Amino acid sequence: MIIELAPGIKFVRAQSAGFPYCHSILIDSEIRAVIDTGAGDKAFAPVEPERVDLVINTHYHRDHTAGNHLFPKARVLVHPLEYPPLVDEEARRYYAGLHRIDRISEINPMVIKRTRSDKIIPPRIFKVDGFLTDGDTIDFGHIQATVLHLPGHTPGHIGFYFEREGIVCGADIDLIPSGPWYGDYLSNLDDFEASIHRIIELKPRIYCCAHRKPLRDNIQEKLLQYLNTIGDTEDKVAEHLSHPLSLDELVGRNIIYKKYDYPYNAFWERNMIEKHLERMVKKERVVQVNETRYQLA
Repeated sequence: MIIELAPGIKFVRAQSAGFPYCHSILIDSEIRAVIDTGAGDKAFAPVEPERVDLVINTHYHRDHTAGNHLFPKARVLVHPLEYPPLVDEEARRYYAGLHRIDRISEINPMVIKRTRSDKIIPPRIFKVDGFLTDGDTIDFGHIQATVLHLPGHTPGHIGFYFEREGIVCGADIDLIPSGPWYGDYLSNLDDFEASIHRIIELKPRIYCCAHRKPLRDNIQEKLLQYLNTIGDTEDKVAEHLSHPLSLDELVGRNIIYKKYDYPYNAFWERNMIEKHLERMVKKERVVQVNETRYQLA
């Protein structure tokens, strides 16, 4: 399904809600462009992929890049900080934290037993033709967009502001009920919060993101609710620290994930809780009582 948000700016709904899919944006102007390619080949069929001039990936994650090959004539643009994991497998592993994947073996075996290995998606190396940085203006013809560097989810995560139309595309600032995802090794909590605030300050008339339908009502309120889930998660971590616990002892208590039905969920939960612990120590809300254990200050 394709929904027109404004003349020439179209929302391409993903053919599936699951990984590795995401909603995409089609710019149907003098320069035809697709922002993120994870909607799926069936979703893109009406787009006429051979007529697309430009592909823009908001970040390196597979659900946003999986369909790049569908647009063989298109130039591919990304933020410079997303270039390494797109073109080099070792860099991708480092960004994601997969160089630390052996730590999964230290987690409660029952957590790992409940994961499903059939959902693992193999990596892919992509071509990149150029870069976009914060404040760049992209002139598609009768449509223009400003690049927004919105780090936190990944270091080079970007969105777009169509000022004349009042539209912001925030990619994986996705307003899902569970809140922001910062499970990569190089994800950053403080950056994520700042990026959400930046979108709030723009006061968009329409907000579109990668994993929800376009929003037209109560956008700022929903962004604030989304932002507040970070603090809520930190409070959940604190609830478990009335007595000393290690990071690995915190994983598997469903602080972030309600179920572990994907092979890396336990690993991602570990990465995210680790970021909260580091920040809570800096805020002096938590103390590290020995090499591995933490407790409320």
